[in-house]
Amino acid sequence: MAEYAHLSVQAKRISRITLGELFDPRSNSLNAIRLVLASLVVVSHSWVIGRVGDEPSLGGRPLGAWAVLGFFGISGYLITRSRFNGQSAARFLRARFLRIYPGFLAALLMVAFVFAPLSVVLGSEGSLEFSDSLMYVVRNLLLYPPFLSQTSIGTTLAEGEIWNGALWSLFWEACCYLGVGVLGTAALRARSSALLLLIFLGSTAAALAAHMGLVPPSELTLAPALMAAFSGGALMYIHARRIRVVPAVSISAAVLALSVVTNTATVLAPLPFAVLIFVLGSVLPLRRVGAKRDLSYGIYIYGVPVQNLFEVALPDLSLPVYLFVTFACVIPLALASFTWIEAPAMRLKQKVRPEAAVVLPAGTSR
Repeated sequence: MAEYAHLSVQAKRISRITLGELFDPRSNSLNAIRLVLASLVVVSHSWVIGRVGDEPSLGGRPLGAWAVLGFFGISGYLITRSRFNGQSAARFLRARFLRIYPGFLAALLMVAFVFAPLSVVLGSEGSLEFSDSLMYVVRNLLLYPPFLSQTSIGTTLAEGEIWNGALWSLFWEACCYLGVGVLGTAALRARSSALLLLIFLGSTAAALAAHMGLVPPSELTLAPALMAAFSGGALMYIHARRIRVVPAVSISAAVLALSVVTNTATVLAPLPFAVLIFVLGSVLPLRRVGAKRDLSYGIYIYGVPVQNLFEVALPDLSLPVYLFVTFACVIPLALASFTWIEAPAMRLKQKVRPEAAVVLPAGTSR
């Protein structure tokens, strides 16, 4: 009887636990999840770049698009926490710049002046001039901006193929960083999360309009789902002490299942997917993965260029072999990127003197 009472108490405690209580920002498995998501982007792109067929999809979204949604949901929570946890807008934006841009710039230069020329050596039937590589760098300097970015370098790849298509999401991620930097100040002054809620609802509405074909497809119609995922993650942080894990997981799983059945993942999946990722990040025993060397960003930015090289040099590889050789090359590149580019850049932001903690809006969590 006593044992039954104890189990009953434990069940009640578990049912009442909140996301803020469950998730430990200093000890979690999100690095491991990010590593999986980055690898899924590479796997998903293999179907198209390797000319196997269309990318695997679920709920109307390719596997790689699901992974990017996960990235944005994670960033929304963690980046908002960073902004509201003792950083001015200037210091916050400097830290974000140092985390994303040095690695991006290194990858951009590598693709322009190493990967593209190497593709010619390895058998590309196209041509390449120095000006082609130079313009690729210049036009993509602002984090691969929509409508301005250059996707090809000379004729080193077949028409319509893209040297590093994974970079397209970085521009929108930077926009989210800017938004948190600016709107964070306004939200603190207003002592309300209404601004974030409006962004989430507006992004969801825009995603719905694109899904229904009410606006013509373009590079811009790819963004609303990402914005919804990021702002959804931000709202999760703001209300982490109010979100009870058990009902949140149940509702999120149901909404995700509905999005898959109805092929509406673009509209319905961003927030519930982020909820499930954070719960998994809290309970999975993978805290040591990526704790010292986070390779997820390097895998993300070097996956497509490596895949393109193998498609040029060895076009007849089977999909399993193609994936094996791709990861065999991408992982060392990601390790080099983290060791020589990303980690030194992140150490620069630690040299800035800590600031006083920022007071959060009433009812929010730290």
